[in-house]
Amino acid sequence: MARSRDILPAPPRRWLVTGGGRRNPAVMAALAEALGQPVAAVESVGWDGDVLEAQAFAFLAVRSVAGLPLSLPSTTGVARPTCGGRLDKAA
Repeated sequence: MARSRDILPAPPRRWLVTGGGRRNPAVMAALAEALGQPVAAVESVGWDGDVLEAQAFAFLAVRSVAGLPLSLPSTTGVARPTCGGRLDKAA
Protein backbone atom coordinates (compact mmCIF):
# COMPACT_ATOMS: atom_id res chain seq x y z
CA MET A 1 0.00 0.00 0.00
CA ALA A 2 2.74 2.43 0.84
CA ARG A 3 4.11 2.34 -2.72
CA SER A 4 0.67 3.11 -4.11
CA ARG A 5 0.88 6.61 -2.63
CA ASP A 6 3.31 7.50 -5.41
CA ILE A 7 0.79 6.91 -8.20
CA LEU A 8 -2.17 8.73 -6.65
CA PRO A 9 -3.01 12.21 -7.93
CA ALA A 10 -3.38 13.52 -4.35
CA PRO A 11 -2.65 12.01 -0.96
CA PRO A 12 -5.68 10.37 0.67
CA ARG A 13 -6.95 11.67 3.99
CA ARG A 14 -7.20 8.09 5.23
CA TRP A 15 -6.90 4.54 3.93
CA LEU A 16 -9.80 2.11 4.04
CA VAL A 17 -8.84 -1.52 4.43
CA THR A 18 -10.75 -4.65 3.44
CA GLY A 19 -9.74 -8.29 3.67
CA GLY A 20 -8.96 -10.35 6.70
CA GLY A 21 -6.07 -8.14 7.77
CA ARG A 22 -8.49 -5.40 8.75
CA ARG A 23 -9.38 -7.50 11.80
CA ASN A 24 -5.76 -7.78 12.92
CA PRO A 25 -4.70 -4.85 15.13
CA ALA A 26 -1.01 -5.51 14.41
CA VAL A 27 -1.58 -5.35 10.64
CA MET A 28 -3.63 -2.18 10.93
CA ALA A 29 -1.01 -0.54 13.16
CA ALA A 30 1.77 -1.52 10.74
CA LEU A 31 -0.19 -0.08 7.81
CA ALA A 32 -0.81 3.18 9.66
CA GLU A 33 2.88 3.42 10.50
CA ALA A 34 4.03 2.60 6.96
CA LEU A 35 1.57 5.02 5.39
CA GLY A 36 1.94 7.77 7.95
CA GLN A 37 -1.82 8.31 7.77
CA PRO A 38 -4.92 6.95 9.45
CA VAL A 39 -6.22 3.56 8.38
CA ALA A 40 -9.66 2.17 9.11
CA ALA A 41 -11.67 -0.90 8.27
CA VAL A 42 -14.19 -0.31 5.46
CA GLU A 43 -16.94 -0.95 8.00
CA SER A 44 -16.18 2.53 9.39
CA VAL A 45 -17.94 3.99 6.33
CA GLY A 46 -20.78 1.47 6.35
CA TRP A 47 -19.39 -1.05 3.85
CA ASP A 48 -19.28 -4.79 4.48
CA GLY A 49 -15.64 -5.78 4.13
CA ASP A 50 -16.35 -9.46 3.54
CA VAL A 51 -18.82 -8.69 0.75
CA LEU A 52 -16.45 -6.15 -0.80
CA GLU A 53 -13.59 -8.65 -0.81
CA ALA A 54 -15.81 -11.35 -2.35
CA GLN A 55 -16.93 -8.93 -5.07
CA ALA A 56 -13.34 -8.01 -5.85
CA PHE A 57 -12.34 -11.66 -6.24
CA ALA A 58 -15.40 -12.33 -8.42
CA PHE A 59 -14.43 -9.39 -10.65
CA LEU A 60 -10.91 -10.76 -11.00
CA ALA A 61 -12.24 -14.25 -11.72
CA VAL A 62 -14.47 -13.00 -14.53
CA ARG A 63 -11.58 -11.09 -16.07
CA SER A 64 -9.39 -14.17 -15.82
CA VAL A 65 -12.00 -16.44 -17.45
CA ALA A 66 -12.39 -13.85 -20.24
CA GLY A 67 -8.62 -13.83 -20.82
CA LEU A 68 -8.29 -10.19 -19.76
CA PRO A 69 -5.30 -8.90 -17.82
CA LEU A 70 -5.54 -8.48 -14.06
CA SER A 71 -2.32 -6.54 -13.66
CA LEU A 72 -1.19 -3.63 -15.82
CA PRO A 73 2.09 -1.70 -16.07
CA SER A 74 0.31 1.51 -15.10
CA THR A 75 -1.15 0.04 -11.90
CA THR A 76 1.33 -2.53 -10.59
CA GLY A 77 4.50 -1.93 -12.57
CA VAL A 78 4.51 -5.30 -14.35
CA ALA A 79 6.44 -5.35 -17.62
CA ARG A 80 3.32 -6.11 -19.69
CA PRO A 81 -0.38 -6.72 -19.06
CA THR A 82 -0.59 -9.98 -17.15
CA CYS A 83 -3.41 -12.43 -16.62
CA GLY A 84 -4.16 -14.11 -13.33
CA GLY A 85 -3.28 -17.63 -14.33
CA ARG A 86 -5.34 -20.24 -16.07
CA LEU A 87 -8.64 -21.92 -15.40
CA ASP A 88 -8.48 -25.63 -14.56
CA LYS A 89 -11.57 -27.11 -16.16
CA ALA A 90 -10.86 -30.65 -14.90
CA ALA A 91 -12.79 -30.14 -11.67
